[in-house]
Amino acid sequence: MKRTVLSLLAVCALLFGVVGTSLPAKAAEISSTSQTETTYSFVGEVNDWNDIAIMSKAWKDFVSSYPKSTEAEQNKFLLNFVESGHLRQAESSEITQNGIDANILGYGYGGDLNAEEKKLALRHPVQAVKVYNAAQRATDLTVSNYGHNGYQDNSDAFRHCLWSALMKQSIGTAAAKEWGTAHEADSSGVDKQMDLFNNNVGRSINVSGSESSIVNSVKSLVKFGKLRRIVKNKLVPTDKTGLK
Repeated sequence: MKRTVLSLLAVCALLFGVVGTSLPAKAAEISSTSQTETTYSFVGEVNDWNDIAIMSKAWKDFVSSYPKSTEAEQNKFLLNFVESGHLRQAESSEITQNGIDANILGYGYGGDLNAEEKKLALRHPVQAVKVYNAAQRATDLTVSNYGHNGYQDNSDAFRHCLWSALMKQSIGTAAAKEWGTAHEADSSGVDKQMDLFNNNVGRSINVSGSESSIVNSVKSLVKFGKLRRIVKNKLVPTDKTGLK
């Protein structure tokens, strides 16, 4: 499976000269049989978070092969990966079937990208995969610390706060705010207020340390009522309930 992914990466780099590096002759053989008359566009092909998951796998392999590549080169690679049809090829070849937990970050994740997220993904494909990776990690750590990914409860507050902190660490505060706000574009009411509040607190965390130190900071925020959950349709402070 990984060999197939790497072959696709080689094709993309060969066809579009992403990093100006010669690739194995085998890639040229593959490229001669992978041409298609079908036209693909980033806007038309990248519609949901499973698409971003596939892009994340391709990006990780690309960076592994080209560790000195710039973010601009990585963005170009991801655009080419989609627009050359390799995202569609990856889907049809079942390179990845890792769908996203329907509760990841609560509202909307696990399904389609909303209009604002699509705009950001088109402008910043590398950011999109880093946002996805942060979301997956936040979800995994929520399960580790609470045993589940809840909705409007302490675990939900923990997940959103941690997601924003991890985004801050990987893409910076301004971009983390932009993605966090975009994610709530179609949300409303007290649920939106809760998520935006917890996202904002997450971006205030010192993320210069290790992941475990960030997690401990978020746990303390939840435990001592610095985040928000929803009880009887009202925002209330979080507490230690549910924390392992």
